Amino acid sequence: MPACLNCGGRLCKGETKCFTCEMPVKVEDSKASVNLGRAKLILTIMFLICLCLTIASIFTDVGPSFTKCAAATVILHFVKESTVQMIEGKRS
Repeated sequence: MPACLNCGGRLCKGETKCFTCEMPVKVEDSKASVNLGRAKLILTIMFLICLCLTIASIFTDVGPSFTKCAAATVILHFVKESTVQMIEGKRS
């Protein structure tokens, strides 16, 4: 069980402040949740780039075909959503 940094009182796992001295408890994120957050950011950026390429492939012939871009966009969307669900599962 963690202890309060101010008064040394014992804290339960879900407490946000000390019961004795009312000092807020610093919540530290684990490395896994930080890495999942970075993965979500990278996947979101990749999804937006792929979405722009999909829209551009409708009007131009430069770059990959529309079907390849659309398939990649759909796949990245599913991967991004599963990463979001993994992050929500870790925080609850």
